[in-house]
Amino acid sequence: MAAVGTVTIVEEVFDSVKLISWSWIGGSAETTLASATTTSFYTGRLLFAVTVPGTSDAPADGYACQILDKNDIDLLSNNGMNRDSVSVETILEASLGAAANTQLELSIQNSGSSGAANGIVYLWIR
Repeated sequence: MAAVGTVTIVEEVFDSVKLISWSWIGGSAETTLASATTTSFYTGRLLFAVTVPGTSDAPADGYACQILDKNDIDLLSNNGMNRDSVSVETILEASLGAAANTQLELSIQNSGSSGAANGIVYLWIR
């Protein structure tokens, strides 16, 4: 298992669609997640976002997820707030923003202080 407060990022391109996944483990005292910024720069409309709480060590109910651009604007348009600790939740294109030549940073808040809470965030861009 990865260390407390870490993120593993996978960036993939399928023709004109990009898929980014962030697998995260929360901090022990709500520490900032380390290495949560993509390597690549992205431009395009966000198509779909999914939050998946961990099954064995779920985050606290009501945890928050943001995907920030270079100007610290939440591209999920605050729709990643108040996430459920049990259910997979989706955010549809009409409720999402767009990226313009920017790296993307995952920010997770209020996931709990156990140091074991974890989850995955998926984002599709075109």
